[in-house]
Amino acid sequence: MSVQRILLVEDDDDIRELFADALREEGYDVDVAGTIEAAWAHLDAHGYGLAIVDWKLPDGDGTSIADAAAQLGAKTFLMSGYLPQMPGGRAEGHANIMKPIMSDELVRAVRLALGGPVLSDGALNSSGSET
Repeated sequence: MSVQRILLVEDDDDIRELFADALREEGYDVDVAGTIEAAWAHLDAHGYGLAIVDWKLPDGDGTSIADAAAQLGAKTFLMSGYLPQMPGGRAEGHANIMKPIMSDELVRAVRLALGGPVLSDGALNSSGSET
């Protein structure tokens, strides 16, 4: 499994590409999927250090992908603009991200999750300590 490889599952094409581009600019390998079916194909083919998964996808509940990625050893972010409406317990075991979120905020969260250096003020340096 590549610690720097990320699976991004988001059904909105514009948001998916914006987030993927921002993460790639930071040096991460990013695979993208817009559906649960496409995400399963990626999980079957690769190991991931992190999976960022939208809750509501056109073909079902994204928590199934987040759960599977976690079982395979990935850290997981479950994101949605509808988190308060999510049935109890579904988000357990996953970091939760409320949309909308700016791409630079997502990059910061990814750096924190994967233990990489955070480049903004008051963040973490490469040793993981506060600056």
